[in-house]
Amino acid sequence: MFRLSLSFFAQELYLDRNSLTSIPSSSLNGPKSLKILSLKTNRIGIIKNEAFQAQPHLEEIDLSNNLVHTIEGGALSRLNRLKSLRLSHNRLTRFNSDVFQGADALQSLDLSENFITEFPTVALKAFSDLKYLNLSSNLIQNLDNNDLLALVNLYQLDLSRNNIANIVPGTFLGLKQLRKMDISVNSLRTIEDDAFEGLDNLEHLSLKDNNILLIPASALGRLPKLTSLQLDYNRVAALSGDILRSIAERVTKLVLAKNVVREIPSASFQYFQQLKHLDLTRNLITSLNTDAFLGLENILKELYLSQNRITNLVGPALSLIKLEVLDLSDNHLTELSRNAFGMLPQLRFLNLSHNPYLATIPSNLIQKLENLEEFDLSHTGLKILTSDFFSKSSKLRGIHLQHNSITEIGDGVFANMLNLTVVDLSYNNINNIKQGAFVNVMNFKELLLKGNQLSSFKGEFFNTGTSLEVLDISDNQLSYLFPSSFRIHPRLKKISAANNKFNFFPAELIATLQFLETVDLSGNDLKTVEELDFARLPRLRALLLARNQLESVSEMAFHNSTQLQILDLSYNKLDRLGERTFEGLVRLELLNLEGNLLADLPETIFERARLQMLENINLAKNLFEVAPLKSLQRQYFFVSSVDLSENKLKEIPADDSIMVNIKKLDLSFNPLSEDTIRNVLGEPKTMRELNLAGTGIEELTQLETPFLSYLNLSFNNITSLDEKIFERTTLLETLDVSHNQIHDISNYSKIWPLLKNLQTLNISSNPIQSVSQSDFLGLDTLRQLSMSSLKQCEKIEKGAFKSVPNLSHLDAFDYPKLGYIDVQGLLLNVPSLERVNIETKDAAVGSDQLQSTLHPRLQELGLWGPRLRSISSGTLSGIKGPEVMIRFMNTSLSSLPPALFFPVPRSSKIMLDVSGSQLTTLSPQILVTLDDRRGDLKILGLETNPIICDCSARALRRWLPAHMATVKCSGPEHLSGKLLVEIGDDELTCDPRKITTSTQPSTSSILTRSTRLQPKKTTEPEIIWSVPATEKAKTNKPIPSQSTLNNDDTLIIGIVGGVVAFIAILIIIICIIRLRMTGIQYRGGPLANGNPVMGPPVVGAGSSCACSVKGGAPVYPIAPGYGPGYSATLPHKMQPSLRPSNYSTMGRVPYYTNGGQPYFIAFPPEENKIYR
Repeated sequence: MFRLSLSFFAQELYLDRNSLTSIPSSSLNGPKSLKILSLKTNRIGIIKNEAFQAQPHLEEIDLSNNLVHTIEGGALSRLNRLKSLRLSHNRLTRFNSDVFQGADALQSLDLSENFITEFPTVALKAFSDLKYLNLSSNLIQNLDNNDLLALVNLYQLDLSRNNIANIVPGTFLGLKQLRKMDISVNSLRTIEDDAFEGLDNLEHLSLKDNNILLIPASALGRLPKLTSLQLDYNRVAALSGDILRSIAERVTKLVLAKNVVREIPSASFQYFQQLKHLDLTRNLITSLNTDAFLGLENILKELYLSQNRITNLVGPALSLIKLEVLDLSDNHLTELSRNAFGMLPQLRFLNLSHNPYLATIPSNLIQKLENLEEFDLSHTGLKILTSDFFSKSSKLRGIHLQHNSITEIGDGVFANMLNLTVVDLSYNNINNIKQGAFVNVMNFKELLLKGNQLSSFKGEFFNTGTSLEVLDISDNQLSYLFPSSFRIHPRLKKISAANNKFNFFPAELIATLQFLETVDLSGNDLKTVEELDFARLPRLRALLLARNQLESVSEMAFHNSTQLQILDLSYNKLDRLGERTFEGLVRLELLNLEGNLLADLPETIFERARLQMLENINLAKNLFEVAPLKSLQRQYFFVSSVDLSENKLKEIPADDSIMVNIKKLDLSFNPLSEDTIRNVLGEPKTMRELNLAGTGIEELTQLETPFLSYLNLSFNNITSLDEKIFERTTLLETLDVSHNQIHDISNYSKIWPLLKNLQTLNISSNPIQSVSQSDFLGLDTLRQLSMSSLKQCEKIEKGAFKSVPNLSHLDAFDYPKLGYIDVQGLLLNVPSLERVNIETKDAAVGSDQLQSTLHPRLQELGLWGPRLRSISSGTLSGIKGPEVMIRFMNTSLSSLPPALFFPVPRSSKIMLDVSGSQLTTLSPQILVTLDDRRGDLKILGLETNPIICDCSARALRRWLPAHMATVKCSGPEHLSGKLLVEIGDDELTCDPRKITTSTQPSTSSILTRSTRLQPKKTTEPEIIWSVPATEKAKTNKPIPSQSTLNNDDTLIIGIVGGVVAFIAILIIIICIIRLRMTGIQYRGGPLANGNPVMGPPVVGAGSSCACSVKGGAPVYPIAPGYGPGYSATLPHKMQPSLRPSNYSTMGRVPYYTNGGQPYFIAFPPEENKIYR
């Protein structure tokens, strides 16, 4: 009677996650005063007329995260008390005029994360009292003047993550009551001066991530009550007092983070009167002039300057009397003066972390900060902590010094700090802590010493008892603990000593710790757990002993630790357990025995008199040949999960009653017999999850598991499925038949209608030959489909996914025999995809093929296939999600477009996976994008690409050290296999003549070069000449078909030098002949006809002959006919004329054939005698 009256007068009803496909209208007739109804995360597709007529008193309805695509007229009729309606994350596209009739009193409407393309102007006219409207993450492109006129009482408006490109003047004229507006992550770029006209009471405005180039000062100046302005993730470059003056009167919070501000001029914020919060995170500021904050001395409370490039603080000491929070983390600070923060008396939080160049820090840096509570100096390379560094900081509560190079904690470093609660010293090189390092720290709560070089930990480090609750000494070199180690910390709740060298852990260390809840000793060398080692610990809840060398656990080891619920003994060497091992325990939530040598368990080990309740047990990766179900029989009513995977099980009795009640059973990768498989599947059970992967199944019998929701049959030899198999498994939600021998799924359209609740289907890695339009008929509610690695598939029809319109996750790739895939046609049928990995057979991909999937809800986009060679810059246009995974997997992409990420919002956190592609480098433009989005864009899998280490890889090499140091060179040959970060810029060259080696080339290498220049094909086996190996620091091999300095270049230089020397000697000889011979004139040759003749560079036209040449180069004999390859190497000043000369001395057959080749010299025109 009490239960009936309770339901009758119930005011709140939550039916979330119940697989409902429609509003349970008839079931809502009971309670008459219901006010809150939650139906979120179901499968409701249509809200029908008068769906809530039985509950006229409803005030809140939550239908978020459903499949609602249609709301019939009158669906909300008679709900005149409804105040809040949530319809987020559905499939709504448009609304009829009468869709909201009946809910006239609605005040809050959430339509976010749908597919609405136009502002629902007419439908919203029904709400005269609407105060909160959320239309974020839709596809709205335009806002009209009349769209918001009817919403005169609107208090908060969210239009973020749409495609709005312009705000028409007058759009917000009627919104006099609007206090908060979010139009972030759109495409505004510029904002008209009167765009915000009418927003007289607007207090909070977010223009985040709109590619705005200039602060719209004029438009913002028309918002008289604006107090909070967010302009982060834009392209603002300029700041000044005049630009910001229009918003300076009332603004208390100004966010200009993630822009491109390079400097802050003096007195930029001088006109602000109430500014308390200023965020300039992740800009391009290199030098911080403290004069920039003139005018904020007595008002600013929070200043954020992290992730810039600040190297120093310029000007007088920063003087901000009211400042409480200062963040200078992740900059390039090289030094700080001792008075850098001396004028910040109210500072409570100071963050200087991630400044790797901050080599030295003054010991009195923070001594004037008497109110400092949190101090972060992590990731700075700090080496020494002086004893007086924190001496004046008595109010400090948290000190963060992790990831530095500290080697020792000296006496009194943390002395007399009565408010200190947290000290993080993890990941340093600390090998010694002096006695008395922690003096008078009675309120200490958390000490983190993980990842150091400690070989001992003593109680003597502290001079008095503490309130320490968390102690982490894992990943050190500890092999022994002193008896006093924990005694001085009686209130310890968690001890983590994993990954040390303990082979013995004395029980008396923790016997007196009555508040201890968690002990982690995993990853040590413990050999045994002795009797009562972890006994009588009244609050111990989790004991982790995994990855040790345990060979035995003594009986009574955990006796009377009545709260112990998680016991991890995995990956040890246990081959047996005693009957009384778990005696004295009340309830074990998880017993993990995975990865041991157990072959059986005592039948009475889980006797109720010893262990009252065992809920989940993991026995995977042991040596069981017979399932220990008789041992588990004693926990019949409580055991819900049993993992026996990767054992040696063959037989499981059919009549074992424990199997009936288990809710989750994993028998995967065991050599089960046919009878056992038949018993597991064919006997009635209440099982919810069953894993039979890798058990050798060839045929399936009818499943007698009516409550089964998860079934894994992967890695078997199943060739076909019959509809009779699933007649009783109507609640099945996940079916995995991947890695089997299924050839044909065309007749499975008879099976799918039986599985009305199926959400996830995996048919990957089967020899399926084709996928047609009718193969998935009946899977209307399917949300995830995996059909990758279909090696024999030759055909996928364009309408293959037409029967699964609600699909949100699709994996369809790795089809080596498939000739073509209509990616665009396939994806048109599944418009609400949130994760998609698909293969393309096209050589190029753009946004057109992917248009239907590029919406704000997309979380993952993967393009696969070796035929893909290029992608357009607009491929990702339309993606607006806050977190996105982009994959270009196993493609032939050799480069990425420089503007690939330009259409993606700068605030989106992107993970880019290029594994298995053919990228040869990352262009400087892409690296600039990576740097611009630092922290928000990460790249994976670059090391699996064939990176070419030439001159184009220099920018990549400079970028790599902080990101991906494992990238190796695939070419050129002399650098193949080397880590790119270890190669100098001088070796990354595109000029083979600059390639040098650290040792002289051997004879064999010279022979190899000449072989490459003139390769010969032969069927004879190659002869390999071996010489003594020499160790080279740099092994540089020449590129084929290119000249090198050691042979061809030397020869060419010699030829040119010889020619010049030979001509010079001829000039000398001719000059001498002129002096000695007279009377014989030259009457022929080209000079007689006025033809020009090439002369040596040392003699110009009209010059006199200089005959006094001393020390000339020796003459080399030169053959008179060389190919053009050599003539090309002459000095540039000796270029041939446009008309080839018949008397050229290089590159032609000699003009005269009767002996020596003639040479003609040009003489001054006044010379009338020529001798020969």
